[in-house]
Amino acid sequence: MSYRVIAAAIVTIACRTIPPSIQTYASALPGRADGQYALLDDPIKKQLVTLDAMLQCDVDVFNKKHEANSAACKCAKSSSSDWIADCRGWLGAHTPPEPSEKSKGH
Repeated sequence: MSYRVIAAAIVTIACRTIPPSIQTYASALPGRADGQYALLDDPIKKQLVTLDAMLQCDVDVFNKKHEANSAACKCAKSSSSDWIADCRGWLGAHTPPEPSEKSKGH
């Protein structure tokens, strides 16, 4: 066997699974919403949370979970002004409090 065939076989096998370390990392991302992101302004927090949710959404879809049934996908695709409500299912206990009127820019 040539090295190309072996390399192609390894790549094919590797692309069929998501490493456990990536799955573990993705599942820990909600904790950043009330941890690392707690003091950030709401628009920046929304952007970071939805980007984090995209990774878990990809993991969910790869693991054959339909996007409509994935709380992470719902959060990642949030385009409403009430992103916290859209992300509550994915963030769980890490859901940040609703932004104050001052931080909303009113």
